[in-house]
Amino acid sequence: MTDVDKLFAPRFSKKDVTIHHKERVFKQFFAIDHYDVSYSLFDGSHSKVLKREIFERDQNAVVILPYDSGRDEIMLIEQFRPGALQDPVSPWLIEVIAGMIDDGESPEQAAIRELNEEGHLKITEDRLHYITAEYPSPGGTSELVYIYIADVELGHIDNHGGLECEGEDLRIFKCTLEQAYEQVLSGRIKNAAAIISIQYAMMHHAELKSKYGRWHAH
Repeated sequence: MTDVDKLFAPRFSKKDVTIHHKERVFKQFFAIDHYDVSYSLFDGSHSKVLKREIFERDQNAVVILPYDSGRDEIMLIEQFRPGALQDPVSPWLIEVIAGMIDDGESPEQAAIRELNEEGHLKITEDRLHYITAEYPSPGGTSELVYIYIADVELGHIDNHGGLECEGEDLRIFKCTLEQAYEQVLSGRIKNAAAIISIQYAMMHHAELKSKYGRWHAH
């Protein structure tokens, strides 16, 4: 193990946490679990019992940035988000395609399904480029989000997507990667997974071009 590995290695694991009580206190579209929990402290002692509520989806999620390496264009969506009702600009946010991982699905299978449902794009698993997995807000929710870039052809796209049965109403549009990055810098794009995927694509242009070998003028 290198010095850097040692620096970032976890000092504790799940065995250093004691769950004294767990109870589901709310369940509708989402759920809330109440925990009485204590854990090991860095000074060698143990914490007091803390009472915490955790927002639960009971599923993890996938996020996919559709990227046409030949055109250097990406597909974005705009949709209403009730969690952004207090946003000073609009509760309709600019995002990338995303959805929950169904029971029995791998993250890759969920990504392929969501691309088809929300963006009407069909790809195979070898066209998915894994970026990372991240906890959007681990102080209050257990959700883990897997983030991908999808190598796609965006010559002709629909302007509307989503599943009506799931209450989705999505405006679909495309723009250049640089235009999207400018919107990240300006604050118009403020969805965390969209920011991560767009920044990654900007930082790894050469790698993406080499991997998919479709960097050519149209």
